[in-house]
Amino acid sequence: MLSGVTSITPSLIATPMILRALLLTFLLTSCAENLLVSFNEDTNYLTFDHPNSDKSNAEVRTTAEKLCHQRKQVAIKTASVCSLKNCVTHYQCGDREDVIKYGL
Repeated sequence: MLSGVTSITPSLIATPMILRALLLTFLLTSCAENLLVSFNEDTNYLTFDHPNSDKSNAEVRTTAEKLCHQRKQVAIKTASVCSLKNCVTHYQCGDREDVIKYGL
């Protein structure tokens, strides 16, 4: 038995793996115009930083729809703030029934 050694819980092992995955995602998307700034498996909110253009807006919408579709949900645009050059756009994944029920 080793003295002074504490046990490693699964959550401590998972955290570096998640960080590596996020770093890889960041590195792969750093060359892209549309950057997914915030997304987590535990939450249904998406935040994108992207250029202010119709093409970029459509690409961000498509990406949000794909990510929400993986959860069997639909993408709902909740906010978008733009300057002349850049935008920050927020989406939330929601159940199709709630979208119809609340008119989202």
